[in-house]
Amino acid sequence: MDEQKKGKVLIVDDESMNVRLLEAYLVHEYEIISASGGIEALEKVEAHKPDIILLDVMMPDITGYEVCKTLKGSEKTRFIPIIMVTALSSLEDRIKGIEAGADDFLTKPLDRIEIKTRVGSLLRIKNLHDELIAERDQAQNYLDLAGVMLLVLDEKGIVRLINRKGSEILGYSEDEMIGSDWFDNYVPDIFREDAKEGFNNLLSQGSAGNGDFEIPFLNSKQQKRIMSWNNIVINDAEGKTNGLLVSGEDITERLEAESKIRRANEYMDNLLKASPIAILSLDDKRKIVTANKNAADLLGYDVGELIAKPIRNFADETDLLEFADKKDFRMDFFTKHGEKVLMNVSTSLLVENSGKQGLIVALQDRSRLRGIFITPLTEDVGEDTPNTEVELESGYIYISECENPEQSYQTFSELVRSGKPGLCITRQNPDKVRNMYGIAKTPIVWLTKNKINGQQSIDSTELFKIYPTIADFVNKIDDGVVLMDGLEYLILDNDFLSVIKLIEQTNDTIMASSSRMVLQVDPNVLEKKEFHLLKRWMRSVSGDSI
Repeated sequence: MDEQKKGKVLIVDDESMNVRLLEAYLVHEYEIISASGGIEALEKVEAHKPDIILLDVMMPDITGYEVCKTLKGSEKTRFIPIIMVTALSSLEDRIKGIEAGADDFLTKPLDRIEIKTRVGSLLRIKNLHDELIAERDQAQNYLDLAGVMLLVLDEKGIVRLINRKGSEILGYSEDEMIGSDWFDNYVPDIFREDAKEGFNNLLSQGSAGNGDFEIPFLNSKQQKRIMSWNNIVINDAEGKTNGLLVSGEDITERLEAESKIRRANEYMDNLLKASPIAILSLDDKRKIVTANKNAADLLGYDVGELIAKPIRNFADETDLLEFADKKDFRMDFFTKHGEKVLMNVSTSLLVENSGKQGLIVALQDRSRLRGIFITPLTEDVGEDTPNTEVELESGYIYISECENPEQSYQTFSELVRSGKPGLCITRQNPDKVRNMYGIAKTPIVWLTKNKINGQQSIDSTELFKIYPTIADFVNKIDDGVVLMDGLEYLILDNDFLSVIKLIEQTNDTIMASSSRMVLQVDPNVLEKKEFHLLKRWMRSVSGDSI
């Protein structure tokens, strides 16, 4: 059985029950190793070299984020896939995991099918990477076994590759030569301009520029040597000339080595295409150069329909795609059927040897990230704005126990019109709330089954979206206020305990913040026991005391 297992999985969790659960899910297909803490995990990685790691976030010695960052910072372990296993589900926690280098996330409670699917998917990518690295190393072995000097120059004449024989002939180590200018360092002054001119002529002729000629060069002892070179221009996938392969007389060995090098240079493209994240790459004119299947599926196209097209064909405000490293900003993209989808976008800058810039673009459908992303806005405060006498201490949820919610809204409007950032989650029509209480800019989320263009809303069946919406807002501001009205509406489509868990989770976030929250509830719609359970850790306020 062991010989048929697909790989080695390291499970890291300080809770033995969680380890046993994950082991039960995976033991029949994978060899399992376990660790109960971050330090032990690093030791197990060194000793057993796992193929994938399931890593808990919260541990007694060092956190999973620190373990992940350490492993991803090492050349030996940076390509081991790491799945963060956590009970934390906020966007901030996921961003923290991504910054540490995590490849994927699993949220507790764990699902057996999801675990096996995620592990299998990342192991397939890992195996692809290992195969490509092996092919690259094999290509280098071919070069080193060649009995002639083999050299690769980019379009500026910079040495990008040299084999062992070439290092021996020149008297320099490979590290000393890689990245150096061939003409300035290895061609005698008297021949330098002629050599550069011949080199540029070859590149300008493209594939027709292959040929033989002699070039004098200097070795490490400054001795002039002359060899007969054979040259072939290297073109990229679009036919653009990007370098020159220089070899000796053995043409067969040179062509075989060239093929191996080309395959090695493509391994990063293959990794991007296999990535579980939706990824596009753009050239310096913002045209799509590559797109993986996830990106194509997200936009509703085939991959071939995206390639070579300007990104503006698929998105609004493409000026936001600056040639820079940027994290988590919003853009509207359009599917093949014309549907507008708000995406969470991150970009990474690429700089070619020629100096031209490219861009890697990672996309996520924001609606799938759970919750609504709120942009905090404050009301205009002028000299004629009345001073509020309302005082609600930060770090608490205040429950307003009255049939008529007007006083709660009046209190909320006074706080936001005094300059506090606010968020209103309401069952009432937002336009009526704005008109009645003089709220112009404060974001309002409508609890409704109607999806109205331009209005942020949450369905009663989307209970899971409410906490991340509030948490996202509270984490962005200081000294804010949240009003939530419509708990009775949520209870109609959800069991009461689920609603209680939502409020308790929200309370934890409010207590740790500099904001406060007003919860409007009609006590007549709840049983006495339910109402007591709801308000037991809140501050109770009446209409007169607010």
